Amino acid sequence: MLKTLTVNAALALSAGFATAQETSMTGPIYEIAIQEVKNGDVADWTAARAPLLEGLAQTPGVEEDWTLKAFFTFPEPGPLTVYVGLTRWSSIEDFGAASKAMMGMPVVQSFFEKVNMQAFVQVSPADGAPFILEDYINKPGQVLEVAVRTPKAGEEGNFDAARAGFFGKVAEQPGYIFDREFVTADGARVVMIGWENQSDFMTALGALSQMPEMGAFFGIIDASAYQAAIVE
Repeated sequence: MLKTLTVNAALALSAGFATAQETSMTGPIYEIAIQEVKNGDVADWTAARAPLLEGLAQTPGVEEDWTLKAFFTFPEPGPLTVYVGLTRWSSIEDFGAASKAMMGMPVVQSFFEKVNMQAFVQVSPADGAPFILEDYINKPGQVLEVAVRTPKAGEEGNFDAARAGFFGKVAEQPGYIFDREFVTADGARVVMIGWENQSDFMTALGALSQMPEMGAFFGIIDASAYQAAIVE
């Protein structure tokens, strides 16, 4: 089971603000929050999330926001419901300012008390080119994979070649829409992969798991979070 990180509101938001101060990211960035609902109480999570979303919609710098329900975890699912939250900010500076302002808000603290965070990261495209998620993922039933991972010690120089070999095979699968690599301020690598539907994703996963390229790539990385989620 992937390690679950339990983060309270103050720690999560202050960490985000520190990232905003230290990074040299330019242009729009994505905040990714992979949230395991404590005790599986989705109604409680939904109620705590509502005022947070209302405030987010009025926050300067927020360009778009998504919350997708996960249906698949690698290597194995846990018993609790997981949601993948993504927010696109116009800049890392806007994210940092919002994080600083929100740290002490009771509604924010209340929400973070309802979740165990598997990941809370801010990322920008690894190639520096613009990325608009809704250009690719915009219909109910589509699937978005999100994985946070880093090369194992000593494998940093092998990452790009192994990734290219594996994702070349990913792109050949029916239902594949896109894949895009991102980086965090501290060097973690994050990928988003889009699929037309859950059936295509599961079929592709079955085919890819038999290929040496997948074994070679997964053999050189450590994953801290991995979820496949569906647009509802």
